[in-house]
Amino acid sequence: MTSENSRLTEQAPTALPGFMGLIGDHPSMRRIFDVLKRVGASDAPVLVTGDSGTGKELIARALHHLSSRTSRSFVPVHCGAIPEELLESELFGHVRGAFTGAIAARTGRFQLADRGTIFLDEIGEMSPRFQVKLLRVLEDGTFDPVGSHTSRHTDVRVVAATHRDLHAAARQGTFREDLLYRLDVVRIHLPALRERREDIPLIARHFLVQSALRGDREPVELPSETAAALMAYDWPGNVRELRNVLERAVLLSEQPGVLLPDDLPAPIGSSAHAGAFRPSMPIGEPVQTGPWDFGPEGTDFYHELETFERRMIGRALALAGGSKREAARLLQVNRTTLLEKLKRRGWQTIADSDGPATRSAAPVVSTLPFAASPLAGPMTRPEPVLPLPTLPWTAAEGWIDVRRPVARAFPAPSATVAAPSAAAPRASQLP
Repeated sequence: MTSENSRLTEQAPTALPGFMGLIGDHPSMRRIFDVLKRVGASDAPVLVTGDSGTGKELIARALHHLSSRTSRSFVPVHCGAIPEELLESELFGHVRGAFTGAIAARTGRFQLADRGTIFLDEIGEMSPRFQVKLLRVLEDGTFDPVGSHTSRHTDVRVVAATHRDLHAAARQGTFREDLLYRLDVVRIHLPALRERREDIPLIARHFLVQSALRGDREPVELPSETAAALMAYDWPGNVRELRNVLERAVLLSEQPGVLLPDDLPAPIGSSAHAGAFRPSMPIGEPVQTGPWDFGPEGTDFYHELETFERRMIGRALALAGGSKREAARLLQVNRTTLLEKLKRRGWQTIADSDGPATRSAAPVVSTLPFAASPLAGPMTRPEPVLPLPTLPWTAAEGWIDVRRPVARAFPAPSATVAAPSAAAPRASQLP
């Protein structure tokens, strides 16, 4: 077994196309390998972009090993995982007594990476206030530890990475434009795994070999049908998700030594039974058109969605006899939502928007007088919001104070009657 592992170790770099730990033979990856060879020996800052899980840290490590700093430290820092109030101390260090709890001095990451490489991952999460301090380090290599009045100098190569569009963030004012230009000397964009599907079997075999070496066992075979299932999946987590899925599938596979499509978790494994990778239309078969039928060029999703919505609203209005309230009930949406959709389309219905003219009016909220109340006017809710007892009062006998949390009945105000004295009891209050 030991000799077999040695043989696999010797053959792995030559059997799979790649460069410096990056596996791939797609044209986009070959261009990246060429850029790494060109800029690796320099000290120019590099900005690595791409989705999460595409391997941005592998690019940074490759740049470090290709440079003259390879014998010094490579220091990775995940800027998004460190709270803002601790980021300055983490990167620049602090002196003893700089803040509460600073019982000893601490060396920052920039000083640890002196004459080496520092990798600032997810630099787009850094606050604008801290970006000013980082810009100073990139310009002249000096920084001030927290609580110190003495500047220190460091000689580092900076490689930054982000999954955000920093140019759009600079236009919005959330990322400093001068810092962006200082970082974006050389840019390397890593494509998502779904954009280079041809590399998925190569990367999968690489992970299977590495898993066999770690577990001191025979490598697992990857049949063509399993490779097709892997290529049919979009991999939102990219290479990181692929590695975790393969590790799980190898541990739970029913047949040792081979990875079958059924060993893959859903929905990856189920894609193998749905057909070949990127199925095409059968030759000679007519292309059907209509709602939700896809031709060779696909279909207009928003047009189909708009057509379906118009049909539903028209059918509901027809069943409701033109009543918007009844149509909203049939569609199970708010009446205001339906009114907005009708207004946006310029549709007109019957004048009575709340129902046919033969429909009886809904009962008022309460039989208490509203003549002197701020709520004076017709109330047409089907049920009262606040149940109140029915009392045979007229508008001259009482009024409602709606400014209080609970409605209270008081004597009706009169201009001819003087205000009651403090000792005069108020009318009975409703609970």
